[in-house]
Amino acid sequence: MSCPSILHVITRSDWGGAPHIVQLLAEGTNADVAVACGPGGELIDRLERSGIRVYEQPHFKRSIEPMNDIRELVSLYRLMRRESFDLVHCHSTKAGLLGRIAASLAGIPSVFTVHGWGFYNTEFGSFRKAIVSGERLLSRWTDAIVCVSNDDHRQGMTRSILSHTEDVVVHNGIAPIEIPDDREHLDNHVNSISDSTVIGAIARLAPQKNPLTILKAGKRIQDDGEDVVVVLIGDGPLMEECQEYVDTHDVDAHLLGFQEHALELLCDINTFLLPSRFEGLPLTVIECLHLGIPIVAYDVGGVAEAIEDGETGYIVPEDDFEQFVEQVRTLAREPDRREQMGEQAQQTAAERFTAERMVTEYERVYADILGYSTL
Repeated sequence: MSCPSILHVITRSDWGGAPHIVQLLAEGTNADVAVACGPGGELIDRLERSGIRVYEQPHFKRSIEPMNDIRELVSLYRLMRRESFDLVHCHSTKAGLLGRIAASLAGIPSVFTVHGWGFYNTEFGSFRKAIVSGERLLSRWTDAIVCVSNDDHRQGMTRSILSHTEDVVVHNGIAPIEIPDDREHLDNHVNSISDSTVIGAIARLAPQKNPLTILKAGKRIQDDGEDVVVVLIGDGPLMEECQEYVDTHDVDAHLLGFQEHALELLCDINTFLLPSRFEGLPLTVIECLHLGIPIVAYDVGGVAEAIEDGETGYIVPEDDFEQFVEQVRTLAREPDRREQMGEQAQQTAAERFTAERMVTEYERVYADILGYSTL
């Protein structure tokens, strides 16, 4: 089997880390690839421009809605039976649930990539224990589970999820970042920023990403007299709360919302802040490594597997706000250290976090399941 037929299944099509990985695998693997996903997002546009078949699933939603989820399960099952795929590759918790059940019913082998376990998410509340039990059951119907970090693998082993199937760790990677000479600049969005040190992030303004900690860190450092400006790029349910904090505490901070050219604007951020409450292996970290931007991050998920503490950024114990502020302050005051860390970050990215390496490792997983050689 030199060119298998593979269906990738992902819940949402709006742009983010997991959709980016789906795009890279769809475009990079030696296979006849199609993608099933929720409607209306940027992932669909990107895939269609590359000639990848897309099957929009109108019933796919992140929230738990039993009747809607049953409709989606039936839709996926019918799609898999009709198109006779050789392999189904699922991404994200909801797609992992419905996609693997549908694949099992259709008699098709499946792979599940853990982009951070669903039970990490505190927003799921009482459903978190059910998610663990469900993952244990689903693992018996899964031919391989891929974790994007060693930490995800440890968590899966601790909860006996990975006891019944083949498992492997494949760290995320991205293609070389090409920034145009006429790129978008932060100066076009924020006045009088060119002489200041810019700290901030590209992030969904949601509880997981903990954006208020970024604003509070910026406030503390500004109060100490440092010429620091905070920039947050992204939208989300905490946008209003973040803006209220900025207004009531007189923080020199700018909430830019969704930006089409966010990666170009990232080039103007001097230090990236990642105080997340949970993560798998976020692509924003890998993007910063490729762009040579040092990072200060809480030690959650697989973040410390990408950032070399003291070399390409700083890893801070989870929720240690005082140390987080201190490390951000250090980089704000020492541009030479930022530059040195940035150079080391780019070297690390080129050696360890490329799309080419990631795709090759996934193709080995596919070959092991389907019984063909990648040579």
